[in-house]
Amino acid sequence: MFTKEHKNADISLVSMNTDKEQIIAELERILNHPRFRARKLIRLFLQYAVLETLADRGQHLNQYTIAVNALGKPKDFSPVYNPVVRIEAGRLRKLLQDYYTENGDDSPVMISIPKGSYQASFKANNRTTTRADTAMPSQTPHVTEGPRIAAYCQHAGSSDNAALTLCHKLHNDLLLMMSRFRNIRLVSPSLETCPSAAALPSLDNLRQHRVDYLLNCDIQIHAASTEVFCTLLHIPSNELVWTDILPLPAQPAQANMDAFCMRVAANTITLHSGRALSHWAAYQQSLKLPLPSHQQVLVDYLAFLRDISQENFTTAQESCQQRLEHFPDDSRAMVILARLCGYDHVLQYNLLPDMETLWTHAARMAMKLDPGGAESHSVFAHNSFLRGDFELCRAEFEIARKINPFDTSIEYLYGLGLYLMGDEAAGMQSFTELTAIPFTQPDWYHLLPFIDAFNRDNYQQALSMAEQIQQFGYWGEMARSVSYFRLGQHERCLAEFRQLLQRPGIVLPGQGNQHSALFAYPPLRKLAEVLQEIRHALPLPAKTPEA
Repeated sequence: MFTKEHKNADISLVSMNTDKEQIIAELERILNHPRFRARKLIRLFLQYAVLETLADRGQHLNQYTIAVNALGKPKDFSPVYNPVVRIEAGRLRKLLQDYYTENGDDSPVMISIPKGSYQASFKANNRTTTRADTAMPSQTPHVTEGPRIAAYCQHAGSSDNAALTLCHKLHNDLLLMMSRFRNIRLVSPSLETCPSAAALPSLDNLRQHRVDYLLNCDIQIHAASTEVFCTLLHIPSNELVWTDILPLPAQPAQANMDAFCMRVAANTITLHSGRALSHWAAYQQSLKLPLPSHQQVLVDYLAFLRDISQENFTTAQESCQQRLEHFPDDSRAMVILARLCGYDHVLQYNLLPDMETLWTHAARMAMKLDPGGAESHSVFAHNSFLRGDFELCRAEFEIARKINPFDTSIEYLYGLGLYLMGDEAAGMQSFTELTAIPFTQPDWYHLLPFIDAFNRDNYQQALSMAEQIQQFGYWGEMARSVSYFRLGQHERCLAEFRQLLQRPGIVLPGQGNQHSALFAYPPLRKLAEVLQEIRHALPLPAKTPEA
């Protein structure tokens, strides 16, 4: 017998016949549509409802959970006295109806919030025209885009229910994790077989759908444990970019699955260490062809992160500002501009006129254009730190971490921020937990443990960390010079300090510049004091004036 619930099953909860990757892609299209872009509460509401429904937690959605977990209301929120969720739900249903009235023909799947429930519903759109790639853009994208990635999970041999369940669970968790990252695009080439089957889509199929990378997880189930053989394949060149074997317990809990997803993210799609992003940027540049305008900014920014230099900074900054001149609502380019302002400040490049004003403007615009994005909150937190609003900084970082708890790049900035704001213990604990994850960390991740060791008078450990910092502007020379000085190795200190003085635009503490204010934060004051000791204690040559 079919109950009323069964009758509506084709459009409720997950409608498992509808591809989850298409649902997530459709969610991104909606959130970036002009109807939704400036409506912060609506965007947060819809994103939370869709992701919770896809995670099979839709039955727990109610006014309280949405208000507290999505809209940022306090834990003592009462829907009896505050009808904000009901009001926003009504507005959301109307906006979705209007959106599909105008854009329904281009959407392979339709998302709705039926009356009487807060669960998201999904159904295939019979009005859409048949085409090989449902993600093919109809016009030049107005938001910067990164590589297109398809994700699959499969298991060999066993076909029992436990293996099938784990395979589908792992696949769903990976998709939900990846959907939180704005710098990639999820795509889903059609398969004649289910994701758990042994066969993967052919290279021709993947290339037809313009897939850049295939992330495949091959599950091997043993008696007492499970191993997942992960590979990341670059489709245009058929190059294996990353491979690893990740363990899971025989019966993994959600915490185990989250830890698995975080490790995969750190190695594949995060800004600081993701192989897909760094490889994609290098490959695009190697082609020696003009890049599409909606990719240029991210390619240049990733090139700067891969090789931090003033030249690469200037290239990224110029392409970013050119992009924003033509597409001022490009939220990704705005986030990158805010990030570049932060690097100009920390690395003392002094290349951005009126940097602090530009930084504040970019951070606020990023929040306005993409209020549901983790990176928007992260850059706003960083800018709040600059402005001395530590309470707001910490609150915004917490929001960013809640939106995307899998982004190790945000976790690094969070730990560093806590430390510099005076909560050294919490900052180091966060950083220690982050670096316990196996992934290739940039050498400038050694900066925080250097500062901590130096402040604890452990100068040998500080030097060990300082020797690892080679690609972060003047910080390597500065860290090594103060460590050598405290260890009594004055000749080596002098050599490093001379290299430091050769840095163009470098302003040391006490020389009076807005950038020297960086050393006014309590955890950096000892560095500033030792740098001034070096200047007075050692015979230093006069610095050559800049041309």
